[in-house]
Amino acid sequence: MKKNLIRYGCTMLVGLLLMGFATARAATQNYLMWQMPGSSISLPVYVYSGGSQVSYIPSDSLQVFVGPYTKGKTNGSYQLYYQSSSTWYSCNLALKAGSIDAKNTTCPGAVINPPASQNGANSNVYTVGLAATSWTAQTNGPNNPVATDYSKRTLTFTNSTQYAKIQIGESCNPANATNSAPSCQNSPIIATIAQGASHTVTVGLQGLNSAAFYMSSYCTSAAAACGTPPTVAQCSSTPTPTPPANWVCTGGYFPGQVPYATKIEPTILAVTNGVPNGASNVDVSAVDGYSIGVKFYPASPAYCTYTVPPENSNVLGAGYYSQQSPLAQLVPTSGTALAKMCAASSQLPAKLAPSRKKRTPPTPWNLVKASTSGQFAGCMSPCTYATANLGSNGITQDTVNQFCCTGSYNTPGTCDVPPGSIGANTSTYNTNIQKSSQFKNVYGFAYGDAGSDYACPAETNFVVEFVSGPASK
Repeated sequence: MKKNLIRYGCTMLVGLLLMGFATARAATQNYLMWQMPGSSISLPVYVYSGGSQVSYIPSDSLQVFVGPYTKGKTNGSYQLYYQSSSTWYSCNLALKAGSIDAKNTTCPGAVINPPASQNGANSNVYTVGLAATSWTAQTNGPNNPVATDYSKRTLTFTNSTQYAKIQIGESCNPANATNSAPSCQNSPIIATIAQGASHTVTVGLQGLNSAAFYMSSYCTSAAAACGTPPTVAQCSSTPTPTPPANWVCTGGYFPGQVPYATKIEPTILAVTNGVPNGASNVDVSAVDGYSIGVKFYPASPAYCTYTVPPENSNVLGAGYYSQQSPLAQLVPTSGTALAKMCAASSQLPAKLAPSRKKRTPPTPWNLVKASTSGQFAGCMSPCTYATANLGSNGITQDTVNQFCCTGSYNTPGTCDVPPGSIGANTSTYNTNIQKSSQFKNVYGFAYGDAGSDYACPAETNFVVEFVSGPASK
């Protein structure tokens, strides 16, 4: 259940920050972002420092960071260039003790805009704003200016689990123009990955819009005993999966099933005439359920912005993310941690069960999915469970709407039921996810994904690392 991605850019940022904030995140580091004028200069802009190119800005609506910023301390010297016809234009920007050094700055109207603050919520993003005035013509251009190559953007999936082999799948909407081969393959089995190995999907210029990747099966034995991995037919519900020995089918994306996997949803927008259509965004989602641990981070350290609820609202700030500081993660503390957490998340929908009139205890919703051999295959979300059991156990379409945020629940305001009422946001499943230290920036219901909504530079390559806790003793 993917949101519509907003474009968080340099010129858009200040306006977004001035909107009301719903929550605040503590920021230990401030950051400085370029804000190019929307007229009077030509894009792209090449930024140099110390004689070397440090940034490339192809659009005034893309987020490009100068770097960390400390008020009263940050120093720096930058030379900015753009070309119009055959003539190069340039200006200098100097920072001294966290302020514009007027003596050494020639960029017209250069100013540092402080973060906006409203209702007690503070951003950690400052911007360098420039006036919409042409810069000074130069006899010579910059030294070897290089445009960013967006054609090699990638998603890399790594098997860091305890399993000798795993299979991954991909689900995408072929009707979306950017969702086509080779980056988009609508199949529950697109690769088999050995322990410690990786599989890379090249996204390129076409982008990949709201696709979904997930683990679809895993081998429970040593590599030598894994044999041939299961096929789509073997993992499909006919009526139950029949994979080869030592394999477990999971995810529920096979024919005849309702999806319940830990889902990785990339929206990497297309590049048109060398200019990205917006920032890149990848979410880790438990909206359908969860089946395996995941760590998600930029392949190379990157500055990314994040938002605050409600859905598609405001840029609150930024962070510097890497393998050591993931954007999102679901990390089991033991081999059985996710199964135990799922068992503790079963709903008791007293207000929905017809047996309530007879004053008999309602039957809990068993969200756990297991293989025929008893291996953990995943945990269904209440939405998935209600959808799969429509017409039984007192589950009506209204029940499905209530837990899937559809119908009259298609906005955050109507989907978020108040405490004491049963709905997607107050379900034990979702509150357990929010309280668990195993989950970081993973969202559990459709309109809760502002907590996992990160926008990274359009050129970012991402790594999805599948992980599992140590085997139980």
